Amino acid sequence: AERLKKKAQDVAKLEQVFRDIDESEDGIITEKVLSRVLSNPKCQAYFQTLDLDVNEGSALFRLLDQGDGEVTLDEFIQGIMRCRGPARAIDQVALHAEMKHFDAKLCRLLRHFTGEA
Repeated sequence: AERLKKKAQDVAKLEQVFRDIDESEDGIITEKVLSRVLSNPKCQAYFQTLDLDVNEGSALFRLLDQGDGEVTLDEFIQGIMRCRGPARAIDQVALHAEMKHFDAKLCRLLRHFTGEA
């Protein structure tokens, strides 16, 4: 029960962080905005309090993005929650995300060469 309460509190914090980052208030964060925000040492320190090591905004953006070049609130929260823990956890999530991107590119290439639409 305590763990669920902590998770709910963390989600609420992340929702507020997303709203703070979303300067245009359109429900979307771009890579440029996230990278700029994460270059702020205070922001980096805050993410460390959430047990998340964020050293590079563009790398985190690629982890959060579902392939459309933007990050929504749901993508942000789900992605951050997956990345929590020691730096090795984020490395594993990064590897998984890169593999998904590679798989999608490979499938597009295969469709191109086989003539499927």
